[in-house]
Amino acid sequence: MTAIRKLAHSAGVLGLVVAGSALATSPAEAYSKTCNADQTAYYSICFDGSNDSFIVDDLRPDGERAVVKWYAYDGSGREGECSDANGSLNGPVVCDYDFKEGVNNYVSFMGFTRDGASGPKHNESWVYNGYITPR
Repeated sequence: MTAIRKLAHSAGVLGLVVAGSALATSPAEAYSKTCNADQTAYYSICFDGSNDSFIVDDLRPDGERAVVKWYAYDGSGREGECSDANGSLNGPVVCDYDFKEGVNNYVSFMGFTRDGASGPKHNESWVYNGYITPR
């Protein structure tokens, strides 16, 4: 089991997951967006369930990139990373994916910073869950 899956399971059991907010005028127009709340001095990360995308924004000029690591709980077993490697304070990077829709499908994700594409992780966030199918 990968580390992010273990963290996601632990976070779910302990109730440390931040739920997405549903904002809409009617259920048919509802969307789900889950964002971090604990590392805003270094980066901002979000999952937007209305279009299956991750948004990552490097907020500190420290020479490190901001990264979101994700795992899809949609039956596909897919996992990946989205990073903002174009320098800090240049606006967010959006990474679009096509996840399998389903009322019980979600993604677990966490953010961190690192030097280069494969350096050690710094400033790790909590693990968050975002719903793939908008609620």
